[in-house]
Amino acid sequence: MADERETGPHGDRPLTPARGPSARAYLLFVLGEYILEEDSPGAWTQTLLDALGLVGFEERTARQAVTRSASAGWLESRRSGRRARWVLTPVGREYIGAAKQRTFAPGPDRDWTGDWLVVLTSLPENNRMLRHRLRTALGWAGFGSPGPDVWISPHPSHAKEAREVLRSLGAEVQATMLHAQLDNPEERHRLVSQAWDVGDLDARYRAFMAELAAVRPGSTADAFAARLHMLYQWRRLLLADPGLPPMLLPQDWSGEQARRLMVDRYVAWQRLANEWWNAREVTPP
Repeated sequence: MADERETGPHGDRPLTPARGPSARAYLLFVLGEYILEEDSPGAWTQTLLDALGLVGFEERTARQAVTRSASAGWLESRRSGRRARWVLTPVGREYIGAAKQRTFAPGPDRDWTGDWLVVLTSLPENNRMLRHRLRTALGWAGFGSPGPDVWISPHPSHAKEAREVLRSLGAEVQATMLHAQLDNPEERHRLVSQAWDVGDLDARYRAFMAELAAVRPGSTADAFAARLHMLYQWRRLLLADPGLPPMLLPQDWSGEQARRLMVDRYVAWQRLANEWWNAREVTPP
């Protein structure tokens, strides 16, 4: 992959991922943007390869992303002479559609009731791998841990997701789930600070906004790439964000500001990005 810190158009620094970019993740954003609708004719193989090339992936890596997505049952090819067009399968459309809906979902509900979901876990002390898997899975599900073997979420509706996580880890993990409210509501910010690193997430949102504000696409290709980089970074932030209700967050919380800026840039760069895509699809190489 190309150097992630090359300068962008007019000397601006590009909006690029800090580490670990995934060609398959970028491909899913492309598919969600341009072939998600059921009546979509799909996309030429070369268009997909060129799209991933714009964000720094070599052709071999891009081809692997397409092939693996097809192997996973998300894509299928349709021949047109010597060339192939790729369309989403029903499974792929459902998965990518749900991911796109979450990407553009509004912020957390402000009408929080004060109810907490509490998960008390018990597992072998010496099984570090199992503890790591539990911590990772519940963390991705938005749970925080204020103390050993205790996990909390301000979203009782996440109980089903928690059960699925626990079930996937096997019988070695025992758990008790309860719904609770704080006896003293004034302690909620202390509890949040013990369970989540809100300060780090706030700093990440502010860094995202600062980098996004500096991007000035100078061509259709620049706009297409900037949009994909932005969606990739935004998705990483969403996965790290537990979606705490506003009353549990600092007054100067940057998450909602970042969401509004992302939506603004998404719309502002749409026309140029679409021009790049349509030119490739109307007259394929």
